[in-house]
Amino acid sequence: MVDLIVYLILVFITRIDGFIFDSKKDLILLPSVAFRDHSKISSTDWILSNHGWYYKEDPLQAELLESTLEKVIGKDLDINRIKLFTADGQENENLCIFNFNQSICTYTDDEGRIKNTFQISENEIDRLVQSDGNGAKILYQLSVVNKNIRATGEVYLCDDDGITFLSDIDDTIKITGVTSSKETLQNTFTDNYKSVTGMPDIYRYWQKKYNATFAYLTASPDQLYPFLREFFNREIYPLGSFHTRHFTCKTETISMFLNNTSKRIFILLGDIFQKDPEIYASIYMKYPNRIEKIFIRKYKNDTIGQQRLEQVFNNTPEKKWATFEIGSDLPKDIFVM
Repeated sequence: MVDLIVYLILVFITRIDGFIFDSKKDLILLPSVAFRDHSKISSTDWILSNHGWYYKEDPLQAELLESTLEKVIGKDLDINRIKLFTADGQENENLCIFNFNQSICTYTDDEGRIKNTFQISENEIDRLVQSDGNGAKILYQLSVVNKNIRATGEVYLCDDDGITFLSDIDDTIKITGVTSSKETLQNTFTDNYKSVTGMPDIYRYWQKKYNATFAYLTASPDQLYPFLREFFNREIYPLGSFHTRHFTCKTETISMFLNNTSKRIFILLGDIFQKDPEIYASIYMKYPNRIEKIFIRKYKNDTIGQQRLEQVFNNTPEKKWATFEIGSDLPKDIFVM
């Protein structure tokens, strides 16, 4: 397995000059989040962020990775996922939003990523806001300057009060197999993504019962977002902002939500297979009055994992955390004592 990892690294960093391809360029925009501006007491403005990636496909690298993966996990690979995984970010490119009252422009970083924060008035929010049943959001149009490349982005509004479910994705709601390198590769590059049994149902139930919003945290790279979105649409998960590893770590993301809202209550969902328990326990200690519940996915017969959780949550009240394996293990009423 080490040889494979070394080879994959070499594949990603190797470039053959002088080989000409008709390579596609495109934009990926991740659903982001907006908070009220608290920098001034009298302000009614909102602070929005937009995250994305401007890339150019690399057919040679895609072919090399496809050949390598076939030796490890077999056929039936999704070539579109491979193309995005091996694409090159386009650095220092100028992009602008044109459908606001003022043009808002930014440049991609050295990896082709778009990380921008800007301020707009509540009047403009009122003009643009819409709802699709997943909470209030606005749409924006981002274009690459002097190129016929544009995409539509979503920004979900997170007001000071309300209820938000902050959910991990991999092995919490989507079967990934993060503890096995081969299984992770199979679940990333082949077949349709599979949902943990019952999770779409309970998420939709909570959304309706509590008029709740959702935000999703994942260690997946932003290249996989289009396929995650297909998965969310197919399984009918509540939509919301997506926060991938390329833009912020999980602790920073959760803290961002807590620090930018004054009364909003949060429910945290994750799994035992990585560091979610430790992260969530630490967050609870800092914000005990804002975290209503923590749910950690684990296998029911995992006694060693249970012992780990009891140690991690030693300073967290028992009523504030619980485990589950499938969606039906989760309570329909979060606020029952």
